[in-house]
Amino acid sequence: MGEARTWVKSTLAKWGVAEPDQLTLVVSELVTNAITHTRSGHPGEQFTVRLAVLGDRVRITVRDAGPKQGRTLTLRTPSPEAKHGRGLPLVDALALCWGSLKIGTGVYAEVAR
Repeated sequence: MGEARTWVKSTLAKWGVAEPDQLTLVVSELVTNAITHTRSGHPGEQFTVRLAVLGDRVRITVRDAGPKQGRTLTLRTPSPEAKHGRGLPLVDALALCWGSLKIGTGVYAEVAR
């Protein structure tokens, strides 16, 4: 997770693009979900992170190794006592748009620059 954040920051710096304030948190949540809720968290599996600057937004894409059996991408409202389950609601609040990839498995989110 930390490596993904560092890579995003250094890549944007190389491109001369200011890092949007909310981007680091969105990257952390998407990568954490890939590790926690997909086969990417299993030994020997992996995920990839891609970054694109699209005019007035930055797009982060996280491709994973596929869902764990029976898991789907679902936005839920956690109970106040829940210790987990706030990642996608955070992404939903911070990103201009987000969703599942149309080809392959993974998610994307776009954040304003």
